Amino acid sequence: MKQIIWFLICTFSLTYLSHGVLAYVTTTHDVAFNSFIGQSLFIIGGSSPTVFAIIFVLSQRDATAIKAFKKKLFSINCSFSFWFFAIGIPVFLGGLFQLLYIWLSNHTFYSDVPFYFFFMVLFTSILFGGIEEIGWRGFLQERLMTRTSLVSMAVLIGIVWGLWHVPLFFIENVSHYTFGFFPFMLGAIMFSTYLTWLYAKTKSILLTIIFHASINASAVIGLGLMFNHTLLTYTIIIGFMLLGFYLLISFRPSEKGNYDRIPYL
Repeated sequence: MKQIIWFLICTFSLTYLSHGVLAYVTTTHDVAFNSFIGQSLFIIGGSSPTVFAIIFVLSQRDATAIKAFKKKLFSINCSFSFWFFAIGIPVFLGGLFQLLYIWLSNHTFYSDVPFYFFFMVLFTSILFGGIEEIGWRGFLQERLMTRTSLVSMAVLIGIVWGLWHVPLFFIENVSHYTFGFFPFMLGAIMFSTYLTWLYAKTKSILLTIIFHASINASAVIGLGLMFNHTLLTYTIIIGFMLLGFYLLISFRPSEKGNYDRIPYL
């Protein structure tokens, strides 16, 4: 538990410091967001979950634990259905969100980015976003999995994940600047339910990285969630969240999993 606390302290400290400075210097126009300094601060802050997860794992100096971590990080020996889930579910949820918005409101879908661009963006989204899951799933969920239920774990990590993004809401050049914080937080918890289930089922950090990257790539092509303060937005996100909770409540360990000790509820 002490390692979890220190991981969170280090992760939040580096991100809040880097992105906080970036928010200040871009607001005062002392540094441009797209400059070398601006991008360096952005990348440093965004890499903190990955960096500290690796540092804490290596600091154990336990060859068996390090080997197990590497195996989960590069695990590709998973059923095709899990690969389809990792890539397809974010696209499906984003597309369904847009369809419901078109159907139930005056919203008109528009995107000048062709669908095939999704696969091009997916790779860069792995490097700029997806690898956060080394920290959130490979480190945090791995250490919480025998301490709490899957549902509680998903909510807890979702809240941590959402709060970790707070400085981005003060940087004009990123999309979070236009988001409503509370719908974004609900969205983080919602996506956390699916990520929690995926990692519990496969024990593959790589698949959760791809799922996270698919969330970002889907948004780029217009198939993402809108985080505005409307009843419709809250209703759809909560509906998706309940579906995620159903997956967690229905969870049973796969043959290759080692999650028999997880309290399901």
